Amino acid sequence: MVPLEERIGYLARVSENAKLSAFNDFLSGKVYSTASGENSNESEEIFYGLLDAILSNNKLSFESYYNKKNKSKPSKGSPAPFVNDDFLIFSLISGIVKFNLDKTWIKDIVTIRNRNSITITFENILNENYYSTSNLPEIVFMFLSINGQSLMTNDFVGFTYTRITGNVNLFENRSDFQILCSLKAYDTIFLLKDVPDKKDVDLLKKFNTNFIKRIKYISWIVQAMLFGLGVYAILKLPNYSPEAIKFIDKYNYAFTIFGALGLSFLGNVIPVIKNTSQKIIMQLFGYPKELLNDLKIGNNS
Repeated sequence: MVPLEERIGYLARVSENAKLSAFNDFLSGKVYSTASGENSNESEEIFYGLLDAILSNNKLSFESYYNKKNKSKPSKGSPAPFVNDDFLIFSLISGIVKFNLDKTWIKDIVTIRNRNSITITFENILNENYYSTSNLPEIVFMFLSINGQSLMTNDFVGFTYTRITGNVNLFENRSDFQILCSLKAYDTIFLLKDVPDKKDVDLLKKFNTNFIKRIKYISWIVQAMLFGLGVYAILKLPNYSPEAIKFIDKYNYAFTIFGALGLSFLGNVIPVIKNTSQKIIMQLFGYPKELLNDLKIGNNS
């Protein structure tokens, strides 16, 4: 990565340029409210409007600015100046993908651009080829930050971080667009590099659900075995004496009442016993206590 003093000096220059400041704020998720000034041309006004529409998630606003630009039909032999405006093309691509608009026009525009790494990256983004080694990963990273964070795997984040930190000559390529994407991607990755891969999180959630189901089955088997042992123990009790049998016959109605009350009590207690036994088994298998305290086993199926 470039030295800190070079970065500070560069960002100071960015703050003095309305267009660069607007794009830098856009990458940070902030609206640069004073971007459209009296000296802005029509293309820049459209650029600022596109950024604002994307940040505010306003499809109608984006389309209104987009429709002003897509009427232009430049060709390879006579390309319009905006064709090679990296900032404008990136904002157009981001909004078109975000709002699921037709890509035909923007793909045609990209094909007549100067052939370089940024153009190749734009082509791959439009074709959803995000992980191509031909890409400038910092640009793809910022695009995905806006449109598809779930696609940013740990491998891709690590690859992007390595490429950025290894580019010690970042400021020598004289591309403000690439520089700003690199700086913002670096800052973001620095905060995100310990965040787990979404795919890993989904797999862990699936494992957790299956684990709880299996514990329920094991708990049911254990309870059935204990019940069977209890019945066996009762059957093996000594025979009652004649006096005991007469006593039971005499007060049979009382035992019936107590039996009904006992069954009612067991009906309330058994679910508690079942849940408790399941949690005990889960603890024996090493399930985290922090998760166990918030777990409602009865709701898992």
